[in-house]
Amino acid sequence: LKAILALAARIVIVHVFQGTNQSYSAMKLSAESTFLLKKQLQQAIGPLDVLAGGAGSTLAFVISFACVACSIRATSSSLAVLLMAALVGSAVATTYLGIVKARQRKPVRHWLVGAAALWAGLVIGAVIGNTYWYIGYAKYQAYQEMASYVNIDPSRDKAGSYMDAASLYFQETTFVDANAALAFRNGLTYCIAPIVTEPLQSGSNSSKTASGFNIPKSGSIDFWAVGTDCCGTSGTPFLCTADLSYSPHAGLRLLDDTERAMYQLAVQEWTATTGLASKHPMFLTWMQDPLEAQYQLKSVASTALVLLSMVYFVVAIFISYLLHMFFRHWKFQ
Repeated sequence: LKAILALAARIVIVHVFQGTNQSYSAMKLSAESTFLLKKQLQQAIGPLDVLAGGAGSTLAFVISFACVACSIRATSSSLAVLLMAALVGSAVATTYLGIVKARQRKPVRHWLVGAAALWAGLVIGAVIGNTYWYIGYAKYQAYQEMASYVNIDPSRDKAGSYMDAASLYFQETTFVDANAALAFRNGLTYCIAPIVTEPLQSGSNSSKTASGFNIPKSGSIDFWAVGTDCCGTSGTPFLCTADLSYSPHAGLRLLDDTERAMYQLAVQEWTATTGLASKHPMFLTWMQDPLEAQYQLKSVASTALVLLSMVYFVVAIFISYLLHMFFRHWKFQ
């Protein structure tokens, strides 16, 4: 009987030990599963994470672009500098916190993506904005410092008398002589046509050059309608304005030094061909209202910003997702 009781006791002890071991193993497995699940959740890329990166970068782009390209740069330069300084400070602070958390082995992926997004928006906005500044508001400022003249007779008046001009309004009999246009090719096609009061190749009794061109009373062809890639290979047809016959006849002076140099070469070729002089050539964009065109330059950057910000936001969302994928690949939580 004692032997039977001892055997039964041993069997009970073995079963109890096995049950305890299984419970311990189950608890250990549960803890490991919880840890792995928590780690996977930390490494998961949520849509809000991606959206936050794209939105932050777009906001930085808009602020940077506006401070560099829009009127605030001229009218409230101190405010523009303050906003740019705040933006740079935010990018620096985000970068610093990301580095600190990375050294402490804490979750850092969101900080790193945020820093990269802020720097990207800041730099891209400033670079693109600076380009729009010079083709928009800076031109407007330059024109505002210049004068406007009316009732100009290109057959008698010389451009040397209007060297401070931005907008020129000619007499009603003035037109662009498209038949005397010329094209100069240097990458782009630079098209020029003289602004006159009578055709240069008419049968008038005025003095003529050896090539048969009428010599104006001023003795010089100084006023030119110009444009790029808007005429034939020889200059005709000259299509650098939608309508060559509307009234009033006016032009906005070209200020770009690079383009003016190309048009100057075109004029030299034209004078060599026709025998007519052009002592002080002035290059104009032929249009109905130069003053209105000047005013529109104020809003070039702000108008472009609406479209650019939408395009940038779409691209920024995609880049934000790629950055999250990149940092997750390198085990950044």
